[in-house]
Amino acid sequence: MFENLFGTKAEVESASATPRGVGGFRLGGAVVVDALLFKANAGAFGFEPPAGDQPIEALGTVDLGGGTMLYRWYVEDDAWYQVKATAGQVDEIKLFVYADTINPPTADAFRQWVEPTSDLGKPQLTFNGKAYQRVWGDGPTDAWAPPVAYDESVTHPPGDTADFTMTHYSMLYQREVEGLPGRFEYLFVSAEDYGPNSFDVVFSLGIDVTDADLSIT
Repeated sequence: MFENLFGTKAEVESASATPRGVGGFRLGGAVVVDALLFKANAGAFGFEPPAGDQPIEALGTVDLGGGTMLYRWYVEDDAWYQVKATAGQVDEIKLFVYADTINPPTADAFRQWVEPTSDLGKPQLTFNGKAYQRVWGDGPTDAWAPPVAYDESVTHPPGDTADFTMTHYSMLYQREVEGLPGRFEYLFVSAEDYGPNSFDVVFSLGIDVTDADLSIT
């Protein structure tokens, strides 16, 4: 009876043996986010958070150098949690939800997304009728800024999808949420090169969260 309730002994031992990453997340685990902020401010945000227990299906790792890492925990319902950490200590956690994807058909079409004529890198982007201001980028705030390039290594639980590495060309934008001073909604845009002929441009919307907003198993 207890095996039916809690899984077989082997399953329980396997789950407990899965190491937790920075922030307490782990592959094969699950995470629930408190949706009270969204319920109390209906219509203020451009997205809805993932509902209920969300299995963690993959981990993306980005080495930013200087001891700073990004850990991206991808969950079942088109969402992901990004933990930024320095020397193993959590600096911030963001929740992102996929909002749109464009599929450039060729390498030339993809390259246009990372050149100065592209929307990616402009001082301001309008997405779903809302204006977002660029967060990253050196130089004049009213000029185009090149997207930030980096590699992400994605791993999955043993026996699941094959692991892979992709190159990002990314830019972060934000807007202050109406009626919530100091609370920002983020627009993260990333041109993703999977190589040799596989490309995506992904738009994600997100907010800052804390470990108090999350229940991780």
